[in-house]
Amino acid sequence: MSDICDDYGFQFVDNVENPPVKLVSVGKEARYTSEYYWDNRDRWPCYLFQYTLNGSGTLKEKEKTWRLEKEEGFFLKTPGDTIYCFDEKENEAPWELLYLMLEGKGVEPYYAYIVKRFGKVFTLSEQHPAIKKLVEIHAKARGGLLKNAFLADQEAFAFLCLLCSDGNQDEQNSSFLVKNAKEYIEENYEKPLSLLSAAESLGVSQSHLSREFVRYTGEQPIKYLTKIRLEKAADLLCSTEMTLDQISAACGFGDGNYFSKVFKKYMKISPGEFRKRVKIQSYKNVKI
Repeated sequence: MSDICDDYGFQFVDNVENPPVKLVSVGKEARYTSEYYWDNRDRWPCYLFQYTLNGSGTLKEKEKTWRLEKEEGFFLKTPGDTIYCFDEKENEAPWELLYLMLEGKGVEPYYAYIVKRFGKVFTLSEQHPAIKKLVEIHAKARGGLLKNAFLADQEAFAFLCLLCSDGNQDEQNSSFLVKNAKEYIEENYEKPLSLLSAAESLGVSQSHLSREFVRYTGEQPIKYLTKIRLEKAADLLCSTEMTLDQISAACGFGDGNYFSKVFKKYMKISPGEFRKRVKIQSYKNVKI
């Protein structure tokens, strides 16, 4: 069968100069032949996100090779030392995929954050908000609804933010294991938890728990635990006069020095300065 392409490019006359995030193109394709071959060493500077809906394809980077299957995607910066293609001998046809191409200096920090968090190749559920947004962008392009640069770039930026986020899945779209894992963490955050202890309590292996949690939320269980602890600590800093050691013990950090170190790493401010700032601003609640 012949390859099927439903692609849309954007080059608007009316736009601000050098927009920080620019939507270049979006597409949905079904690839059957080895004619689909991209060598990224010779391409113009851009950022490419690609996601497998069905079938499989191949990504190569130096000595590494990935077989990309359903719900697996990659995020690449070009030009770069990567090749992606459909291999008729190794891959399952059709390789059905969605892709998004972006430009702009504003994309770089988001790209760096996403690659650091997920790697260049990662697994995301089709129910992940970023994938839903990608499907929506393609549908809007197909329907002629992205009528100007500002609408198109707004959609591109929304996609980046959703890809960076923890997923914010509706409960009905999350797996039973992930729901239970979140409940376990939220009920036991003040205890000395580990990935092993959480997995044992839920009756699964560490690797399975980690894989499922990342698939549905976009982050590791331990990262989620840290966020819950920080949220509880921030609430105590706002609403009580407890010492840092007391807050640390109440939130599962162990000791005040470690708590201060973790708090400053993620919040970019010390617990003491945070408490002063909240009191000055009179915030009732701070979301971590």
